[in-house]
Amino acid sequence: MEPLLTTEEVAGYLRVEVVTVRRLVTRGELTAYRIGGEFRFMEPDIENFVKSQRVSAEDSRTAVEKFTERVRSVLAFANQEAADFGHNYIGTEHLLLGLVREGEGVAAQALLRSGLDLKDVRQYTVEVIEAARTRSPGTSSGQLKTFMRGVFSSERESDPLGERALTGRVKRAIELALDEARRMGHHYVGTEHLLLGVLREGHGLAARVLIDKCGLQLDPVRELVLQILQEPATTPLPEIPEQAATLLKENEPGVECRRCGARCPEYFRYCFHCGSKLS
Repeated sequence: MEPLLTTEEVAGYLRVEVVTVRRLVTRGELTAYRIGGEFRFMEPDIENFVKSQRVSAEDSRTAVEKFTERVRSVLAFANQEAADFGHNYIGTEHLLLGLVREGEGVAAQALLRSGLDLKDVRQYTVEVIEAARTRSPGTSSGQLKTFMRGVFSSERESDPLGERALTGRVKRAIELALDEARRMGHHYVGTEHLLLGVLREGHGLAARVLIDKCGLQLDPVRELVLQILQEPATTPLPEIPEQAATLLKENEPGVECRRCGARCPEYFRYCFHCGSKLS
């Protein structure tokens, strides 16, 4: 009888949290066996799950044709981030680092208006990557390790999205980004669609950062994206009114808006100057 894998081993292979593996089992997306009070997994079931997460090359090409220049920059940055970490694949965590590094698209604006600091998002992502690296099991079945390497490195030469292979989760996020663009009636895939795709994918390291660490939820972010897209592209921020100086007393601590730099009282939830959510 072939050895069964533990939840921790499967989490390491899939590069997700142990709790995510348990959620997949609960939803019936991943087959598991109860032994005592623990889940155990067979290699073929893990292989089938990974294969089910992959997106066809045709879907990837369709998305690529619609990518804006900003998204192409994000992918280039993601490829570089993966190289800096010594990874031979591009995961959702690298995509998120690419979105943060690009820093000017609608996705970055949505993160800022959600009260986040892009530097903090990057730091959270790096911490999650390092934690996942530490959790990866050092010894287990060689056959599954060989299979997983094949999943993450296949089609590298023909992949149109970068030098490194995309994980199944990234391909799924891109597929969902394409769906978000269709829903909005857009004939392009922008950084905003990519951000929504990562959130909708929901299980990768990037989702853990955005949902668990940053407290974001899909529907509010989608509404914020639509709001940003409806704003005139060239609308300048209004000048800070002179009366604003009376909002804070001398040496009174306040909160600085990430978007416009105005200082607001600590109890303000939104910036009085530009309306952005304060962290």
